Amino acid sequence: MDATTQIIQHVLDSRLETLPREAIERAKLSILDTLASAIGGSNDPIAHYARQLGSLSGGIPECTVWVSGEKLPACQAVLVNATIARAVDFDDTYELCINGCHASAYNVPPALALAERDPSITGGELLAALATAMDLHMRLARSVTTNSLSTGRDNMVAVWGTTAVSSKLLRLDEEKTRNAFGIAYAHAAGEVQMYEEGAHTVSLQQGLRARSGLESALSAMVGLNGPREPFFGKYGFYKAFEPEYDLHLLMDGLGHDYVNTSISFKPWPTCRAMHPGVDGLLQLREKYKFAGEDIESIEVGLNRLAFESYIVQPHAEKWNPTDPVAARFSLPYVISVAAQHGQVGIGDFRRETLGDPGVRRIMAATRVEVDPEIDRTHGRHQNPPQQSM
Repeated sequence: MDATTQIIQHVLDSRLETLPREAIERAKLSILDTLASAIGGSNDPIAHYARQLGSLSGGIPECTVWVSGEKLPACQAVLVNATIARAVDFDDTYELCINGCHASAYNVPPALALAERDPSITGGELLAALATAMDLHMRLARSVTTNSLSTGRDNMVAVWGTTAVSSKLLRLDEEKTRNAFGIAYAHAAGEVQMYEEGAHTVSLQQGLRARSGLESALSAMVGLNGPREPFFGKYGFYKAFEPEYDLHLLMDGLGHDYVNTSISFKPWPTCRAMHPGVDGLLQLREKYKFAGEDIESIEVGLNRLAFESYIVQPHAEKWNPTDPVAARFSLPYVISVAAQHGQVGIGDFRRETLGDPGVRRIMAATRVEVDPEIDRTHGRHQNPPQQSM
């Protein structure tokens, strides 16, 4: 059986009774974490913009926009909810792949929308579909071995996770599921420039891919078809976009080893790459009992990969963030917030708090540099293994 057929069969055949208990329990936590992240981000400007965008669509009011409660067509509700779930960058992530992967907040919105749309979907069906889709999403993400900081392509595979959860909950047969994956290839997208500039598309792009997965499954349901080999065909995804990939990381243990059990929950509402620095600073703060006003300067050591990334560069913007999104991806700002307040919270990224004088004073005295020892021992993903099919 070829790999594409194995993937389709994996999606079709998974059942609550056959999934590992831990995979189901993690799917439950993913739902809770995604809803909590959406609640936390529901008053963010991005959430307001997303709801305004959703309201422009008209159509059948069939699915709920989280927190605010209005009803929208399923595809639009998914777009809005997935965007809001990422608004404050508090949603969980998968760290064991080269470019990270926010699988829950992509896949939970279409799963819950379809369950609301069709009351015959059971809780067991919902959880099995979610765990399966997240497993596939994360496997696809870890199969990519080139760093997005080098290519500019970011998590283009996300659309197949949302297609998987949608196809399974729509109860598509094998042929229509294959078509849904093929149609989703036309929707596949993802870029890193949004992080570089601190653009709203960090959140909106997540909503777009969540909607795209549902639209792909619905398109197949009504009879549209797509390429039968969207992954490994002559012009398929891996040939066109990621020719250096690891097939083993995609296929090994498929149907037995559910990768969603390795999801990571965030303690701070910021880019996960900055959390080790925050944690280290807070440990020092606790050990030596100093406060923000006691700090004269801070030096942060990184590997070269992180130093050259969007959490430090461009220098002028990262040491003077003027927008909440830019601040969430500014290591100097986040470290200075932790140093000043002893924690990092959602409120630290409101536009009116970005000019906090204590934080600004520390940020101006913060230096970030490449630490040769860290770069030697933890230069993670600079030269990833490359193994093509």
